[in-house]
Amino acid sequence: MIIVDCYGRPVRGLRISVNPSYRCNFRCIFCHMEGVVESGSEVMMNPEEIEKIVKILLKYNIRKVKLTGGEPMLRRDILEIVERLGRLDLEDLSMTTNGTRLISMAKKLKMAGLRRVNISLHSVSSEKYCWITGTTKSGDGRTRYDYTIDAIRAAVDAGLNPVKLNVVVMKNVNQDELERLIEFASIFEGKVILQLIELIEEGASDKEFFNRYYYDLREVEERLECMAVKIVTRSLHMRRQYLLPNGVWVEVVRPNSNYQFCMHDDRIRITHDGKFKPCLMRDDNLVDFLTYLRAGASEEELEKLFLKAIKLREPYYRPPTLKPSEDISIIQEASYKKR
Repeated sequence: MIIVDCYGRPVRGLRISVNPSYRCNFRCIFCHMEGVVESGSEVMMNPEEIEKIVKILLKYNIRKVKLTGGEPMLRRDILEIVERLGRLDLEDLSMTTNGTRLISMAKKLKMAGLRRVNISLHSVSSEKYCWITGTTKSGDGRTRYDYTIDAIRAAVDAGLNPVKLNVVVMKNVNQDELERLIEFASIFEGKVILQLIELIEEGASDKEFFNRYYYDLREVEERLECMAVKIVTRSLHMRRQYLLPNGVWVEVVRPNSNYQFCMHDDRIRITHDGKFKPCLMRDDNLVDFLTYLRAGASEEELEKLFLKAIKLREPYYRPPTLKPSEDISIIQEASYKKR
């Protein structure tokens, strides 16, 4: 069965923040804090609680899980979290990371059940990368850029493929690096996807910052369309992927004022402190479940909280004529048809 929200959107994926958004060893200038603007609670789900809530959501055929943060690799028990989820009947288990500890742990994570990673690489210039991420040289004289490049290689070698390289594109910062980024990705012979991401207007970045650095990726897509030998449109967010003549896939993520992005969002999010988060762009409709779980709530009671969160899902950007149905629906996958 599959669960469909009031706007006809099926929910197939889950994104779990295993660390508070502010718990990260990078200080990226654009960070939107996973849509959690306030510092929030220091309460965090433990591995057993993460496993339990994912098991409950498996009943609703949610089988794609992505771990994020903050920086998920800063958790000392990240391997246990992956091991627990790796034993479940998941279609996909992935992680978004800046590469911290990945050099030494990539193979262990792969063996534990992790299938893929997204690694942040916002520039192929060491100096610019360090400025964007707010990092400096370590004691051995190497920069975080050097470690990140090694982390990408370690992830590829461990088989965490395809490795997606997340690049937040910013005006007068890195918008002129597309060719160099494509050239870098080509080294890995199809095991790396270059993912270009628009700067998000909502979130931690203020309006002045957004106006200064926002770069419209429609211009980039026009260039990619001319270059591509193949174009694929994913069901998630209607993202387009472009296969270039040198074998590199480039994916483009354009969330701003894009109702196609929101109308094809099939994920529910969970915050580090055990709350369902129906929308990346909003922080005012969270549904707490961890308090009830720790108080001994039954699986049925936790399911009701999940269903409540699904009912609160609304597309942040939507067609002006769109009308929601009165309630969510739970139907067989084969009988689901988009509106």
